[in-house]
Amino acid sequence: MVSACLTGENCKYNGGNNRDDKILRLLEGNQKITVCPEQLGGLPTPRVPSEIRNGTVMAKDGRNVDSEFRTGAAKCLEIARHEQPDLIVLQSRSPSCGVKQRYDGTFSGTLIQGAGVTAQLLMKNGFQAVDAEDLLVTDRLLLRKWADRDAKDLYRYASDPEVGLIAGWPPHSSVNESLDVIRNILNGAETYAVCLKTDGRAIGAIGLKLEESTGIAAGREDTCELGYWLGKPFWSRGIMTEAVREMIRHGFEELGVRTIWCEYYEGNIGSRRVLEKCGFHYQKTIREADVPLLHEKRTVYVNSLNKAEYQERKDELSC
Repeated sequence: MVSACLTGENCKYNGGNNRDDKILRLLEGNQKITVCPEQLGGLPTPRVPSEIRNGTVMAKDGRNVDSEFRTGAAKCLEIARHEQPDLIVLQSRSPSCGVKQRYDGTFSGTLIQGAGVTAQLLMKNGFQAVDAEDLLVTDRLLLRKWADRDAKDLYRYASDPEVGLIAGWPPHSSVNESLDVIRNILNGAETYAVCLKTDGRAIGAIGLKLEESTGIAAGREDTCELGYWLGKPFWSRGIMTEAVREMIRHGFEELGVRTIWCEYYEGNIGSRRVLEKCGFHYQKTIREADVPLLHEKRTVYVNSLNKAEYQERKDELSC
């Protein structure tokens, strides 16, 4: 289920749209349900822009349009309950569809934290709504932010000793532990759940550590650390290579990163092969390195890729 404006439908308040090729790529091969809450609530297109002020949706000309917005939200919830979509992708910052932020009601362009009317109602009723700007899409994959409802899927794969131990962390012991990890570890600004486009369910994790870097990229300007893992049923299918290539593109082209660092422990052949396929170069070996979560020491291999190297091989490294 997706905000209709993202697919190119001219239902935006000014009569235009917010066509997003990334979203269209996500929808390829999947059944789509497009919704425009404002139109479903009876508002015309074009229409006077609106914002939420003190909990009420007001048009810029002073009219109270709260009833129309809430009617549209209720109809979207009815559609979601009937269709049971695997994923709901909504337009950013909209008074209806904004998931994380919306304008503050002063029509001054000021953003505040908070969801739009439709997004809030859908999430209150247990549906996973995702901000369109929080998605990365490849041929087979959707990279999206983690949510509490992913806890069971995270536990399914992170409880496998063959997944966590080789990456330096102990297997998860319960769904509650996985939920805690989602809320306190997998909550970084550039940390994503790796999902197949076909169902949007988490099968692994990938992320870039930026300002909070404390390891190999600490203190280095315009650099970051890459980390990832994948559930065992999906190994040897090129899935993580595809995900890493998209994160590399995102880092260099959208985040302004100059160098991406990544390390793996001795014996992690799969991780080494992913880095080789993605153009990383070996930099150094660290012996007797601490593995804090396992209270042991291991040999670590440090690798990096800079923007100039990426640009030289951009076509080869694209997803």
